[in-house]
Amino acid sequence: MSKTQLSMLIASLFIAAPALAQSDDFLFRGSVTAGGIFSEVNDTKDQSKFREFQDLSNGMLSNIGFTGRTSRSWIDAYGENFGRDDQYFSVRGGMYNVFKAQAYTSSMPHNFLFNGLTPFVGSGSGTLRATFPNPDPANWLNVDIGYERKNTGGMIEFQALSPWYFRVDGNQVKTTGTKVGSASNGTSPGNGFVDLAIPVRYETNNASFEGGYTTRTMTFTASYLASNFGNSLDTVSWNNPFFNNGIDKTYLPPSNTYQRFALNGTIRSLPWSSTLAARYTWDQAKSTVNIAASALDTPNTGGTSPFFRPTNPDEATFNGKQERQTFTLGWSGTPMTGLDTRAFYNWQKLDNPSTVVTFNSVGGLLCAGAPCSNEPHLLHSEKHNAGVDAYWRINKANRVGAGYDWSNLKQNREDFDDTTNNVFFVEWKNNSFDNLAARIKYTYLQRRSTFLRSDIGVDANDPEFLARFVRAFDLADINEQKIKLVADWSPMDSVGVAVEYNYKKNDYKDTPLGRKKDTRNEIFANLTYAAPSSWRLSLFGDYEEVKYDSDHRYVGAGTCPAVSATPAPPVTANNCFDPSTAPNRLAYNWSASVKNNNWLLGLGLDVPVGDKLMLTGSLLYEEADGSSDMSAQQNFGNPLPLSNYPNVKTTSLNLKGVYTIDRNWSVTGGYAYQKYEYSDDAFNGYRNTIPYPGVTNNPAQSYLNGWNAYQPYNANIFYLLGTYKF
Repeated sequence: MSKTQLSMLIASLFIAAPALAQSDDFLFRGSVTAGGIFSEVNDTKDQSKFREFQDLSNGMLSNIGFTGRTSRSWIDAYGENFGRDDQYFSVRGGMYNVFKAQAYTSSMPHNFLFNGLTPFVGSGSGTLRATFPNPDPANWLNVDIGYERKNTGGMIEFQALSPWYFRVDGNQVKTTGTKVGSASNGTSPGNGFVDLAIPVRYETNNASFEGGYTTRTMTFTASYLASNFGNSLDTVSWNNPFFNNGIDKTYLPPSNTYQRFALNGTIRSLPWSSTLAARYTWDQAKSTVNIAASALDTPNTGGTSPFFRPTNPDEATFNGKQERQTFTLGWSGTPMTGLDTRAFYNWQKLDNPSTVVTFNSVGGLLCAGAPCSNEPHLLHSEKHNAGVDAYWRINKANRVGAGYDWSNLKQNREDFDDTTNNVFFVEWKNNSFDNLAARIKYTYLQRRSTFLRSDIGVDANDPEFLARFVRAFDLADINEQKIKLVADWSPMDSVGVAVEYNYKKNDYKDTPLGRKKDTRNEIFANLTYAAPSSWRLSLFGDYEEVKYDSDHRYVGAGTCPAVSATPAPPVTANNCFDPSTAPNRLAYNWSASVKNNNWLLGLGLDVPVGDKLMLTGSLLYEEADGSSDMSAQQNFGNPLPLSNYPNVKTTSLNLKGVYTIDRNWSVTGGYAYQKYEYSDDAFNGYRNTIPYPGVTNNPAQSYLNGWNAYQPYNANIFYLLGTYKF
């Protein structure tokens, strides 16, 4: 759908709305609110976290809402935060059994960094320029990083030919600004990196069409969606300090198109009070990108002048294309009194006939100088999934259930190509007491995958040999157990208690290197008390403990040296890519145990004071306490534990009062306090250069802009609003 067509659709919906009110029996009511907000933010250099997803700057607040009804038509509208970065407006309306329509627009910011520093001129554009070395941040420029997302659209649905209907949706999403990014200076981690403000100039236009036939006993629909994503910048160029200020490029998301076709059918009131449902979808994503014919590098002679080495692709253009098909069939019914059953089957297939590109680069720029291809990364897959479950009510107080879910995934991944999951569950629900209901559910998952790298590498001196022992945890063999316990208790009409406990344990099987196991414990509790015709109290808490254990190997050389004299003492490192080899300072195994303890405590209180004043308040405390304990064979590398990985504490207090003057007027006043504390060993002691202080004779100097470094803050927010109801 073009921009002009989309604008006409939205405009027609707004024009049509007043026509709905052309009736003598029109009933209209609504409200208008206006006021102001004042926020004071302290103890921070960077307010971006405080204003990450909403506009809390000082200024005016407003909202408006109204509803209208006649015997034949209706209209609803609501808008808020007009003129602010997070404004929203929507109008809906229609004529009963004829049509309904909606138009809307919404904005949302995403702020990443305020008052940052960068050595680059031109942040926000596709051209970033700097002269390196420039190790003194006092000579840098200020930079703010963030973008604004605006979504404008509408829909109209025709129902006059019921049971037939037809619906059209359209919207446009525009995202403008910058986002956080970085790029490596050279060709290895030791060459440093630079933080970049990546320009964001995205526009997505969507249009969908749906039609169908729906009655009490059956529903059949067909739909089509077309989407176009555009990015006005293909690359952002920047001066690379490692390559003597040569112009390097970072490639941005390419423009692309997407389309999806779907068929749905549901038949109800079949024998055994059963329902049969089916769904088929086909979708396609396409993009075209010019392939870079060269990349910034240094000459083989070790010269200092920038040099562009050819990548020698055998194709000038990459035509990306993915096609996916899905099919779902589900049945549910009650073959006998008290027995509820369900069966389902899902199928999904992904084809990727994108362009295969082979690079014949020279001099070690790509793939160690040998020809290499993207073909192994063009993912194809097919998945089958089927399952059944049944619940039987033994008596009035007890209901038990069990189920089985099977799935098989075949794909052309380089490490795993065939994965099968078997999932079993049993559940018991009990409500023997009028004021107590409880249920417990146990689930067991077994995943088994075919590993393809068990014979990779020539021998233990070949870097590829290490891949024999590494398993990616998303498809590694696993035995998983989960337990869920829920209880709801109402000892009296004014008191309610709810408790939920979740336990999860994953054991990764046959994984020499990688994640070995993880466990999760979570408990949630909620207590509510409501005094008759008076105040109401709510108290809740949540605690979650997560632990991940993993094994790894460190190899401090690209190849296994027979003898290494530096740093002293001399050592040999034969077979260094085999984790069973005796450890030394160049090659050893190490382990990590990552823990996260998360707390949430909350209190809410509503207190009416007379007939005109309502006071409400809430207090919320959140804490995430992360740590990583590391150890190595014979303490090689002297690994230190990370006690802040990270640690986050948030305290929020909200107080609000609403005073009703009369049936038309009311006043709302409020105060909010929030304190955000953040400590992360990756950012504590933050400096804008690595190493610090910066030097002028290090081409691998890293330049950082301050993102995520100065998050802590405390804020006081005051607001006052007046509302008129009509």
